[in-house]
Amino acid sequence: MAVNPSPEPGAPEPGAPEPGGRLACGRDAALVWDRAAAGETPDAHERDCPHCTATAADARGLDALVHRMAAEPLEPPQSVLDRVMVAVRTELRPHDVIVLPSPHGPARLSRAAAAAVLRHTVDGMGGLRARSCRIDQVADTLAGDPGQLHAVDVAITVTARFGVDLASVTARVRQMVAAAGEQALGVPVRRVDIEVVDLFGEDR
Repeated sequence: MAVNPSPEPGAPEPGAPEPGGRLACGRDAALVWDRAAAGETPDAHERDCPHCTATAADARGLDALVHRMAAEPLEPPQSVLDRVMVAVRTELRPHDVIVLPSPHGPARLSRAAAAAVLRHTVDGMGGLRARSCRIDQVADTLAGDPGQLHAVDVAITVTARFGVDLASVTARVRQMVAAAGEQALGVPVRRVDIEVVDLFGEDR
């Protein structure tokens, strides 16, 4: 019976690769690992070498553990399922989306995304900055189908540059928001309410 000598102090443990990915015996650690994981028969060196033997044992052990875990049925805790279902229901809440008419059936647009588009429209106008934007969808009675939610009412708050003609710029905001709603979002804007909440000085 062959007895493997104990490693000298400071010598690498059997199976531990040296820098560069080679075992202390000189064999490529990745190659020994792959051969063992594939179930190949060890050659004469690998049968007698403690480093190759340890590496092969690690590879076979890990492979067996992975297969055993893969075969076990996955049963997530009920708390995880509850959190997932709450997230799904929250994502699909009807008040978070705008329903858009489409030849292929109703389409849905995030209310927050639609509000961001309208705020960007206002920010692009001289003398105004958008603060907040609220979009409420209403029954579009002009479409002949009062049960469908199409047209929207928009309430937007803005800050205005000191000295601008508020009547003129707010009238233009209404025109621009209505146009953006129909052209960019595809939804008719029935009403635009504008509230000037603050003033700012000249831009530097």
